[in-house]
Amino acid sequence: MSTRGWATVGAAALLLAAANSAPTVAADVARARLATVNCAGSINVNIHPLNGAVDGRSGGNFRCATPDESFAAELTMSGSVTSSGDLFFTTRTTDALRRTDTGQTFQFTIDRRFDRDTTAASGNATEGGSGSQAQDSGTGTFGTGTGLVTFLITNNYVLDINV
Repeated sequence: MSTRGWATVGAAALLLAAANSAPTVAADVARARLATVNCAGSINVNIHPLNGAVDGRSGGNFRCATPDESFAAELTMSGSVTSSGDLFFTTRTTDALRRTDTGQTFQFTIDRRFDRDTTAASGNATEGGSGSQAQDSGTGTFGTGTGLVTFLITNNYVLDINV
């Protein structure tokens, strides 16, 4: 039997054992393993070109949903620039999505690309990223300051996470 087959048998045994001890536990375990969380709102991301640091967080209107429920959440990002050019930054961040009602946190890594339409001090921006557990995209604006480029992704920002 393949490794995948043993993993399936093991998961089935775990669910069966949970079902015999507490029926609601089995349903919760199955649902948690297969959940997809879809989020929408806005993000504010700071890129520090001089040291390559990246940090960011969601705006106050950030909401997420599963097939069973909808909830307010906070997204925080921390990472680094992996490459850049005149009009783009690619980054790798470790993100934390925290439910504000329960405090439950999901962590995942995502590779993002931030594009700006001009080398001027401000303009339009797009963002898109993916990782093994998540993908996101959106549009907005950017602005520059001393040693800082800030992306405000406020239009059509969507984050999908497989947990």
